[in-house]
Order: sequence, then structure tokens, then C-alpha cells
Amino acid sequence: MRWFLGLLLVIALVLGALFAVGTFLLPNTLEVTRTVTVERPRAAVFAMVNDLKIAKEWSPYYARDPDADYTFSGDPGAGQTMRWVSDVREVGSGRMSIVNSAPNEEVQSILEMGERATLNAEMILRAVDGGTAVAWTVTAECGAGWINVPCRYMNLILRGVIQKELDSGLARLKTLAEQLPNVNFETLNPQFDAIEAQPFVYSVVETAASNPDEIQRAEGLGLDQVRRFMSEYQLTAAGPLTRVVTEQTAERMTYRVGYPYAGPRPLTVVGVQVGETPSGQAMHVLVEGDRNNVGAAYAQMDAYLQAHRIPKREDALPWHTVIDAGDATRASRIEIFMPLQ
Repeated sequence: MRWFLGLLLVIALVLGALFAVGTFLLPNTLEVTRTVTVERPRAAVFAMVNDLKIAKEWSPYYARDPDADYTFSGDPGAGQTMRWVSDVREVGSGRMSIVNSAPNEEVQSILEMGERATLNAEMILRAVDGGTAVAWTVTAECGAGWINVPCRYMNLILRGVIQKELDSGLARLKTLAEQLPNVNFETLNPQFDAIEAQPFVYSVVETAASNPDEIQRAEGLGLDQVRRFMSEYQLTAAGPLTRVVTEQTAERMTYRVGYPYAGPRPLTVVGVQVGETPSGQAMHVLVEGDRNNVGAAYAQMDAYLQAHRIPKREDALPWHTVIDAGDATRASRIEIFMPLQ
């Protein structure tokens, strides 16, 4: 009997020591931060962390089980939620919710790992030379009551596990982000609308792509044809000057230039063509400046769509309208449209 009492005493002393160590020496909170530098502009990285449908692609859990079932609710940013269920034990089931989002700067979320743990996560993005510094921090706090001390010991184990998970996720984020165009679209302010078709009278212009004087001369000849035709058939311009790109390479470009019009469709068409302006769902942005700014805006729009995983309509043509041609005292104002699926 004495040996049993002695054993109980030893167990009690060990448990007491463990309790004292856990209470007074082990922290009540867990905090792990890992960092990476992504060689892409901050806006591209933000697009991949602020939308959980995209974040799934670089999640360390997705890497372990790409066949897990995922469901999503809400739009990108605060309020969006992702749930997953996996037969892989290490992945299990869980939910991730974005609770706060500051454009191009920060995303805060809550990660619920089934019954295993509830973690707070924060990703901070900082523009640096050559790219974006990403800091991913995960924190957790042990609750009160009998679970508090065991939770503190569990944090010792979780710290190393979480470090590996964060490193894995950041490495995948870096790899996927650096596959995107290296174009900064942070100042882009895109709008998304359904555009209706309009009757369109136009001339086809084919010219050198990098010679502004030649482009202006060729377009001027095409517009002279269009204006004479509209005058002869008493057509009224029903919208701004419109250019629809049909083909462009580094050397040559072909586009349609003309006006939406009001009036009956002419029975005879000579020298120009009559059709409709492009239509359907489109992303559009307003650009101020010369043709160089237009070219840069097209590149920004394309990079934006790729980063946000928004597909373009393959059979449709981009176009832009000249709201204000500008002059020596004011910049031109051009609206660019990119057709979407």
C-alpha cells in the first residue's frame, strides 16, 4: 500500500510541477511570423490573398489534398468564407473567414481547424524594391479554465508545425504570383458592366504599331471616309469616336475606327462598313493622356484580369472610346473596354 501512496505522491508532484511550469513559464499566447519577398507588384499579391478562391491555390492544405471539397460564400475581401472537407487526416475539415481587408496592404482572417484549434491570421504587404515583402502572422490565445495549461504545452508543439505550414504556403504564393505579368495595376480603378451593342459605321485602318505620326495619318484618312458617308446618308453620331482593335503585333496594328450612329441602316455601303459596336460583360477604365497611356492601360487591365483569375471572352475584341480628344491645354480622356466571359 505504501508503494501505491508513494506513486500517487510522485504523480501529484510531477503534475504540480508541470502545472506550475505551464502557468508561470509558458506563454498564454502563440505567435508565429514568417516572411517572403515576392518579385511582383503589391496589387498582384493582394489579389491572390484577398480572394479565398485564389488563396486556396497556394494554401499548404490544398497542396496536401487537391481533391478536397471546397465551398465558398461571399465576395473577395471582408466577409468571404471558405470551408473544406478532406479525407486526408492532416487536412481534415475547417473554415477560413476574412474579417478585415485594407486594399493592397493587409488581410486579416480567422482559421478554424475543426475541433483542433482556432487561429487568427494576418498578412501584411509592403512594397519594396523589386517586389512585395509579405509577412504572414498566426496567433492563438489559450482560454481560461482547466484547458489553459494543456493548451500552453500544445502551443509548444504547434509552433514548429505552424512555421512549416506558413513557409510552405508562402513558397507556393511566391511561385504562383511570379507567374503573373510584372505590371503594376495598383492605381487602376476598373468598373464592370454589361454593355449594349449600338449600330456602328467604321473604316478599317491598318498601320505601323509604333509610329504615332503614321497612325494619326492613317486614322485621319479612315475618319474622313466615315464622316463623308455619314453626311451623305444623314447619319447622326450617337456616341464618341470608337476604336475596336482587331489585330496587333509589335510591328503592325489593325483596328476599326468610326462612330455609333442613329438613323436607318444605309441600303448601300461603299468605302466604309456598317455593323455593331462590341457588347456584353466588360471591364472598363478611364484613361487620361496620350496613346502611350492607352497602351499602358491595356497592359494593366490584362495583368489585373490574370491576377484576379477573371477570364476574357476569347472571341471578343477589346475597344475604346474617345470621350475627349484633348488639345494643347487639356489631356485626352479615353475609356477602354475589355470583354469578359
